[in-house]
Amino acid sequence: MRVSLVITIALAFFTAAFARAETCLSPYVKKLTRPEKFLYVFCVDADAKDNDFLIVVDVDPASSKYGTIIHKLDLGSSGNETHHFGFTDDRTHIWGCSLFSSRIFVIDVASDPAKPVLKTVIENKTGFAGPHSPYALPGRMLVSYLSHRNGGLPAGLAEFTNEGKLIRELKLPKDAPYMYDVAIKPELNRMVTSSFTPMNNYKKPLAKMDLKNFGNDLLIWDYRKRQVIAKLKTGAAPLEVRWSLKEKANYGFTNCALDNSVWVWEGNGEGKYSARKLFDTGKLPVDLRQSPDDKYLYVSCFMSNEIQQWDVSDLKKPKLTSTIVPGVQPNMMHVTYDGKRMYITNSLLSTMDYSSNFWVRLAHIGPDGMKIDPFFNIDLRKFKTGPARGHDMLLY
Repeated sequence: MRVSLVITIALAFFTAAFARAETCLSPYVKKLTRPEKFLYVFCVDADAKDNDFLIVVDVDPASSKYGTIIHKLDLGSSGNETHHFGFTDDRTHIWGCSLFSSRIFVIDVASDPAKPVLKTVIENKTGFAGPHSPYALPGRMLVSYLSHRNGGLPAGLAEFTNEGKLIRELKLPKDAPYMYDVAIKPELNRMVTSSFTPMNNYKKPLAKMDLKNFGNDLLIWDYRKRQVIAKLKTGAAPLEVRWSLKEKANYGFTNCALDNSVWVWEGNGEGKYSARKLFDTGKLPVDLRQSPDDKYLYVSCFMSNEIQQWDVSDLKKPKLTSTIVPGVQPNMMHVTYDGKRMYITNSLLSTMDYSSNFWVRLAHIGPDGMKIDPFFNIDLRKFKTGPARGHDMLLY
């Protein structure tokens, strides 16, 4: 009886500990294991006439300023198409990437989390363009680039010190020249990258983009050697890549935007990998997030205005368990450390957005699925400089 009680307590403790971890960041980033106080949102000036900026939203329910913008950090330039965020491994700085100017904005958030400071701007010195995913390594940042410097292909990756010094560039195989996202599974010595389209295509309006000029490959890498060991075909435009959160689990997920689907890649333990469609989604699935317990995937469907919650605890029988419509064209999501809240923005690219109603909203996640908070609504149309397109988010 006593032994079974100890086992029960131990299992409960393990489950609770496992479930309380922020997801979809580099495993090398210091984790946020407390309720969030500030939400950082990377914003593009909607008409590209005024400077881009970062906003700080107070998300501490005990604060008198809860649910309001408390700070705006001017980035000093316009027309950047500010896009994805990433913390350094020590969580003291944010690297913010821009798809048009190829600048990287390094922002100090540790000195005063409520009032971040622009520390430096890294002008592009690589052979690539369109930095997309800033991904923390120990003392370094790995950045995926969507294009060759000339705006075409091949794309690639580059490694920097946390201070911004370029260390090396990683080139892609000639038969897989597209790049998008990157994710690492350290205990397996594996890295995965995905595919999008180069700058000379994504800078065009959506109606004029060449839909044949999108990748459909996942690349599996030997992480330590930085060498590609497998190329997997998926649906068109596999975007976000998410390894399973389970220790040593040799599989992960990607959302294929032009295929309206989520795919799973799987390793067989002998160095071989395969990919298959896991389920069909709503129209244009543009972001993919995980619950901290590794049970659910969240998919934002840009063209059908919905976010779907899928139970993927059984990879042979995924189940759609909840759907919300937070507003028009939902895009980026950020799930909290305890899996109980999800922040949502609704700008994809200035060339792809079809609404001018930009916002940040909040969904609560419980046993009965997702519910939109009717009282949390950050309107991004009322700045002195006019509307802004909010894209990626991070919590502090």
